Amino acid sequence: MLNIIKSKLKNTYKKKSLNSENVTIHNKDFVPVVRDWKNSIYLYNKNTLSLIPVASRLVMKLINGYFSSYNLNIESKIRKKKLRRRLRKLSTNKIFLGDGEFKHTNDKVNITLYVYNRQKLNLLLTLKKRYLRLFSDEIFINKLKLIKNVWLTILKKQQDKKRILTNVLPNYSSKVYSIQKLYYKDFLTKSLKSLKDYMYFKQLLYINKVKFENSYLQGLINLIRKIFKKNIEFNIINLKYFYFNSDIFTQPLVLRLRRKRKLSRFLKKLVTKANIKNIKLNKISKDILSNIFEMNNSDNLNNLLNNLTDDNSKYLKKVVLNDIKYKRVSGVRLQGAGRLSKRYTASRSLHKFKYKGNLVNAYTSIKGYPSAVIRGNMRPNIQFTKLNSKTRIGSFGVKGWVSGT
Repeated sequence: MLNIIKSKLKNTYKKKSLNSENVTIHNKDFVPVVRDWKNSIYLYNKNTLSLIPVASRLVMKLINGYFSSYNLNIESKIRKKKLRRRLRKLSTNKIFLGDGEFKHTNDKVNITLYVYNRQKLNLLLTLKKRYLRLFSDEIFINKLKLIKNVWLTILKKQQDKKRILTNVLPNYSSKVYSIQKLYYKDFLTKSLKSLKDYMYFKQLLYINKVKFENSYLQGLINLIRKIFKKNIEFNIINLKYFYFNSDIFTQPLVLRLRRKRKLSRFLKKLVTKANIKNIKLNKISKDILSNIFEMNNSDNLNNLLNNLTDDNSKYLKKVVLNDIKYKRVSGVRLQGAGRLSKRYTASRSLHKFKYKGNLVNAYTSIKGYPSAVIRGNMRPNIQFTKLNSKTRIGSFGVKGWVSGT
């Protein structure tokens, strides 16, 4: 039996020398610790490690509550229907946050947040559609002139009537001023209603903006500092598209399913919004710095950076961008399961999924580059999120995957 195994090993697995030109050795790319476990920390006392996940979840609740805050008084004025608190909480017109990444040092905690500001985009789109043409110079000035001319004619008519009525009613002259003021106020509110709504939208846009400023974040930082007992530093990354992060990609689906149980429609709508193009696989260099030296014939990286020309900067940009991994989205997948039938008595559970592109690690499966796994079993090119919620007829769960190359 041993002889058979030895003969197979000799015939199938031939040893190749490392100095051979046909053999290419690539270093295994390890992912950052923060991306692997969401917390990067080293402690001498291992018993305190059990408190870190609890503290992280509590901090994320505080951060989500801070960015989800809204002004009900202003928003109710720009809506025709009465704004309910429950529907406002389930609205997708908000700031979406991914799960935070916490990097702990001796005296500081660096919190990285991925943010998709859907509220700002909606407000800017509304202002552009409604008021860009309305408040152009010529139209707005003509409207103010019209208001002025109309009011002057009305004022003259009232003065003529005043002379007639004061002869008949002696007490009428004392009430004329208050009546004119009320009439003028009512006239202005009707004629400048669009301008009033415009100011409300500008106020909401300003509230959205100041949430990211340091002066308003200071109150949140003080609360988090009491939990970790360290200095806090935020690293906020604004995403251009919501499907760049799996946490943000799955949150709108949960909110929509809690309002209406239309699983297949919402799955199709979200997945089709993901813009995935054909991706060309580049050859990854073994060492970025050595590649820069070869391209520019330079002995020192400092001389290269200090004496950058247009040609050198193009080469440098090309090398750095080619060696960055997972910079493009190659596939997305959404899956929903649970009590999501349209009946009010959910006698059975539904299970549906939609996907676009693929979740394959292209550099490993096609090019043959080695890569380390995350948390023991997950591929490094995939970001996975699992969320759950409930409706009046039962609970449901949503899973989301986003892969990159």
